[in-house]
Amino acid sequence: MLKKDNNENLPIKFSDYSSFQEIIKQRFSEISVMQVFTSILFIEFDDLSRFNDAFGFNIDDKLMLKISEDISLFLNSKDILARVGNHQFVIMQDLSSEESAEILAKRIIYMLSEPCIIDEHMFYIEASIGISLYPLDGNNITELIKTAENTMKYVQKNSKNHIGFSKDNILSLPCDKSIRLMADLPAAIENGEIYFLYQPQYSHTEKCFVGAELLARWEHPKYGDVPPELFISIAEQNGMIGPLTVKALVAASKAFAVFYKKGMNSFSLSLNISPIFLMARSFDETIEFLINQYDLLGKKLNFEITEEIVLKNTDTLLKTLEKLKSFDINIELDDFGTGYTSLQHLAYLPIDTLKIDKSFVYEIDKDVKKRALFKAIVEMSQALNINIIAEGIENSSENNIIKTFDSIIVQGYFYAKPMTLDSLVEKLESSVSEVVSVY
Repeated sequence: MLKKDNNENLPIKFSDYSSFQEIIKQRFSEISVMQVFTSILFIEFDDLSRFNDAFGFNIDDKLMLKISEDISLFLNSKDILARVGNHQFVIMQDLSSEESAEILAKRIIYMLSEPCIIDEHMFYIEASIGISLYPLDGNNITELIKTAENTMKYVQKNSKNHIGFSKDNILSLPCDKSIRLMADLPAAIENGEIYFLYQPQYSHTEKCFVGAELLARWEHPKYGDVPPELFISIAEQNGMIGPLTVKALVAASKAFAVFYKKGMNSFSLSLNISPIFLMARSFDETIEFLINQYDLLGKKLNFEITEEIVLKNTDTLLKTLEKLKSFDINIELDDFGTGYTSLQHLAYLPIDTLKIDKSFVYEIDKDVKKRALFKAIVEMSQALNINIIAEGIENSSENNIIKTFDSIIVQGYFYAKPMTLDSLVEKLESSVSEVVSVY
């Protein structure tokens, strides 16, 4: 067992798997009783032993120790970090929300984008991270670790420095649970178990909230809150992504009706559009029908697409996006910076807004390089006449840096957590400034 740091805020760390198993089983039994939402991250680094020939037989061990120290800074005293293989770590993390595991994984990947320095030598390291969630992916710790490892291997086959939830390989879910969720999803869409929250977006230029992102949630009668990443993946695989998208558009239509009744005609709404739905052959006809059916033409409606779809469907995507533009729908590129979008794509695709991923915002007040990178993205976007939304503003220090940039819209818990439509309207009505659109 590694010696624990005197700082009680740091996690428990283990260098041997047997000690880790003993403690983690004890911790898991406590979690099971308290029903605490928990994640397991399984991390494998890309063959560190290749450095041994050039830099010494144990340089891989030094790298693992250095990496463990760096990762520890992202964890707290309730988390557990263990080395479970030559170049593997497992992290057990108590979650405050379904996003926490993804945030931690992205911080680790971002950390690895910088060289690791040992004895004045710089080492560039890649990793793959698989994530499993309790209670959704298993009811015992062995099952959860195995699911996270299988997910890591699934991600690893495609590329390095990537993150995967168990939903990325739905077969890695416990069979009874995956079958239950798949079977329950159609009824959940109809009976209100799946509902929508709105996370407001604030403009420093206008000094008011100017839009909101529509977020799907599922309150399952047995499993409780099902992470969106999981049930959206299920919807894509069992053919329910269309009905789920329709339900989102209906919710947007009702919200716009409320906004217009309150005189908030310039308030915008953003919806995530699944690549499966967007690239379906009948998409153009379907979306045209839905926009007319639910009185969405002329509304301030934005569709969020992922960097992944830009890479995989460049030939057909342009026509599809141009069709959306003909309906006055703005296009937002979500989680910008986490994928590999070519600048050439930004030059010819009709992208209206880049949503800078929260990993670029996290601790931007402390990281000079991150601030410079953020500045470069903003200046590039302004040169291309593309708007910017910065995601994940969590505290005043980060906000103070972001608001120094002109014409940026911000979104994050510092401003508002996702809320019901009634709460959103109440928040907008209590605002002193008039809500105006920046588009």
